[in-house]
Amino acid sequence: MTIPTYFLLWVLLTVLAPLWIPGTFLVGIFRRCSFVILRLMMFFWAYLATELVGLVAAAGIYLVTPGSVERREDLFFRLECWWGNAMFEWLCLFLSLSTSIEGDDQILPGPVLVFIRHASIVDTLLPVALISRAKGLQLRYVFKRELLIDPCLDVAGHASHYYFIDRGGTTDDELANIRKLAENLGEQGVLLYPEGTRFTERKKRIAIERLAKTHPELVSLAESFQHCLPPKPGAALTLLETAPDADVLIVAHRGLEGMAEVTDLLSGAVVGQKVELRIWRVNAADIPRGEARRRWLFDWWKRVDDFV
Repeated sequence: MTIPTYFLLWVLLTVLAPLWIPGTFLVGIFRRCSFVILRLMMFFWAYLATELVGLVAAAGIYLVTPGSVERREDLFFRLECWWGNAMFEWLCLFLSLSTSIEGDDQILPGPVLVFIRHASIVDTLLPVALISRAKGLQLRYVFKRELLIDPCLDVAGHASHYYFIDRGGTTDDELANIRKLAENLGEQGVLLYPEGTRFTERKKRIAIERLAKTHPELVSLAESFQHCLPPKPGAALTLLETAPDADVLIVAHRGLEGMAEVTDLLSGAVVGQKVELRIWRVNAADIPRGEARRRWLFDWWKRVDDFV
């Protein structure tokens, strides 16, 4: 369903470019919102084009790697790095974003578990562009199942070590599948968004109400968060248990808050923003054992929130 839809949308936007480019330019003049609709339309065209190129490349990888799983995974990793970096560069170009990163010298070596803040609809591009492509660290991803609507993620995800969480599934089954990602890591890493979803005050209130029933001792700390949701420890604790010798990368970022929802983009507030990343590496030997890990995770997420 998605591949022909993406192709037809790209053809339609390409053919109608002489109409929508001047049209959205005029809208930008009257709205005085940094020509954000024109910028978003240009990015959407580039996004569709990159998806189609990626799908053709994926088909080529399958054709040249019959029976060679290792070679196929390597080529898909290279394609993943190209795809994520291309998407992020298009985003920076059309929205006039700049980036800075602190602590990138701590990314290597693996194995590592990467716990990253979730703030927008595009921050899935950050680890691909700024960690995997920049440093060559191959990551295994825990994503929500809804992202399968992206055909490149769908194709690459089923050819690589991705797991797409079914939020309607049973907790035990989902954690068992996440656990498999952390087995036999070698020099690779597993990436997880511990918050599970993007921040809103309503989601924060619900999370704190749930926390009050299970771990009331953490409520006061969670209430102090201003920009992040309290982490959902289940998946993080499962990964820590499965890969006890892996260091942990804590990744905070700010500057993409104006892209939490598609409607947020239309205000134009995100145009010209600086996207800043901060990475901390925690040695495996410094991570507490047992139930103390839950408090450890919340303390680190307080640090992430303070950075934001």
